[in-house]
Amino acid sequence: MKRLVCCLALLPSVLMAQGAEPVPVETEEESESYFQAEEPEVPESISQRAKEANGLFQQREIRESATVNNPFVITPHRPNYFLPIAYTSNPNDRAFLGDKSDSESLQSVEFKFQLSVKFPVAYGVVGRNSSLWFAYTQQAYWQAYNSHISAPFRDTNHEPEAFIVVKPKEGWFGIKPSYITYGLNHQSNGQSGDLSRSWNRFYMDFLFETENTAFSIKPWYRFPESSDVDDNPDIEDYYGYGEFSMIHVIDDYSIDVMIRNNLDMSDNRGAIQVGFNFPLWGKTRGYIQYFNGYGQSLLDYNHQTQSLGIGVMLSNWL
Repeated sequence: MKRLVCCLALLPSVLMAQGAEPVPVETEEESESYFQAEEPEVPESISQRAKEANGLFQQREIRESATVNNPFVITPHRPNYFLPIAYTSNPNDRAFLGDKSDSESLQSVEFKFQLSVKFPVAYGVVGRNSSLWFAYTQQAYWQAYNSHISAPFRDTNHEPEAFIVVKPKEGWFGIKPSYITYGLNHQSNGQSGDLSRSWNRFYMDFLFETENTAFSIKPWYRFPESSDVDDNPDIEDYYGYGEFSMIHVIDDYSIDVMIRNNLDMSDNRGAIQVGFNFPLWGKTRGYIQYFNGYGQSLLDYNHQTQSLGIGVMLSNWL
């Protein structure tokens, strides 16, 4: 027994003599460093990415191509954002609550968010520089803080679409878009009865860019429906026949603008939306969004609203 104890006592010396490294002992400072949060890697600024890729659209296309086949990456379509504080000046109580609007009411502050993804279906469908995509966008308006009526989603807009993107080789009258998109679009709010809203469209989207600005001209045609199934026969009087969008980049900040108008001078209606986003944490961005006009949601297509929201953006246009 005494020999065994002696051997165990000599073991560290033997290991050191044979070149074995001692087990490192963590200091108090090193131990605390394991519990210190580190910011995720911050992407290059939008302007820097565009400069390296020779274009705003090109830098997005390069990054999408690098991850589109990754089974653990979902490709964003439109911006993805969450606005936990979205204030609306005049909520459309009557459209959502109906006869209950006399005793119940919507709150002006709600939670708005948008989720939008896409995936490629085929390449070279109408030429070498073309591709076919499927996409889905959901925009929701959640009365998250309205416990008096059980915090419902007052409206959720679903928008699946299929579209072909082409890079034109030549322009018209000296004007050459960077991309042209041809698409079929369905938009509805998944409701029935008096709350139901839906329409189907064919659209073309002409995308242009300058050094720090990208813009889109997107006319559409609504497929007609019979009067007995059309939930919103006058929706074009409020949404118009297309929209103009623009995004302007200043280093790593961007301003986005969307304008719609029915172009009817005698009964003019439309909408404008302005957003501003900025770096926040890692690749997460802060986002402020202002809307004024008709059609913020399908349920409100014929109701004028003004709203201001603030929150975070997970993916931008560019």
